[in-house]
Amino acid sequence: MTDDARYLVVGVEKFHQDVRALRQQAKMSGGAHRYLYREVLREIERLRAGTSDGHHALGYEAGKGDLRDCVTAYLRSDPGRKADYRLVFRELGPAGPGELPRRELLAIKPRRGRNNVYAHVCARLSRHPNDRQPGLNRFGDRRPDARGNEAARRAELDAKRAIAHAWDGQQPLRASRAIVVGAPSRGPTEVARDRGSQESAGARSGATGREGMPVGLPSARLPEGRPRWSRPGPTGWPGRQT
Repeated sequence: MTDDARYLVVGVEKFHQDVRALRQQAKMSGGAHRYLYREVLREIERLRAGTSDGHHALGYEAGKGDLRDCVTAYLRSDPGRKADYRLVFRELGPAGPGELPRRELLAIKPRRGRNNVYAHVCARLSRHPNDRQPGLNRFGDRRPDARGNEAARRAELDAKRAIAHAWDGQQPLRASRAIVVGAPSRGPTEVARDRGSQESAGARSGATGREGMPVGLPSARLPEGRPRWSRPGPTGWPGRQT
């Protein structure tokens, strides 16, 4: 971690899998995949340094999910075209006094398509895409407009970040772990584990396993009213029962 870091960047396990998949595609195919992978690494470092706060805050939209505590950053797979990928993350307060606030990275996926980034984010947060999350009412109910001017988007990001940092209920998923990225100028670099941060997280969570990772952690709980025997959809979200 660099000395100028303003945030501790952590990622859910599925996010680490996203990055590994992109790295493998970059090695095998090069071209657009290599460009996208480098863009991801650069954006992670910008989020850590605080030079990027993402593009705009998300909101609630039926079928897309209640993501009012989330932010999206734009990524391109082709420098000559519009941004076609999204990196979605959440702002979190520091784990304790004197520690850095955190940014929890949730998914890197294409913006569009049936199995797009927002479907994955809902699945990873165990939120049904048609349901509102009552606890997120504190973030307001206005649907953010990505087409708004930069000043308006930045003001909304600042306001929602302040709310997230002040709310004790805004906590990382239990399997999230720190992310360390090598210098992007050296080319595609593996996203590695931050051993010290993991060991601290493991100590707070109980027993730890290989490389300081907590062991025996339960899988994400399904929201109340969602039967466990439901057949999962393409992103792992159980089918909604009526």
